[in-house]
Amino acid sequence: MKKRKIHSERPSFAELLSGFVDVPADLISGMSLEMRGRNELVLCGCREILCYSPEMISLNQGGYCILIGGRRLTMSSYSDGRISIRGEIDRIDYCGGGEVEKKEEK
Repeated sequence: MKKRKIHSERPSFAELLSGFVDVPADLISGMSLEMRGRNELVLCGCREILCYSPEMISLNQGGYCILIGGRRLTMSSYSDGRISIRGEIDRIDYCGGGEVEKKEEK
């Protein structure tokens, strides 16, 4: 009798579907990020604003977070999970994989 391999991580529905339609899984799940030069970023699929300051904006993307770092960062719009950020964007970091926790400001 052959032993079956047990996979600890199963692909999400979005990942399975993306394989059939040749579209990235993040787009199927509603997440997209667009940079317009270095001074503007548009992100779709934002579930929650975790932290907001002129130097850092942290956003919940459902299971992970995105950190945007820079100078003079402002949110020019936020509606239906679509957010526009302007300022001098220096970095974009993806964090998490589990539950995303709110960071408290000191």
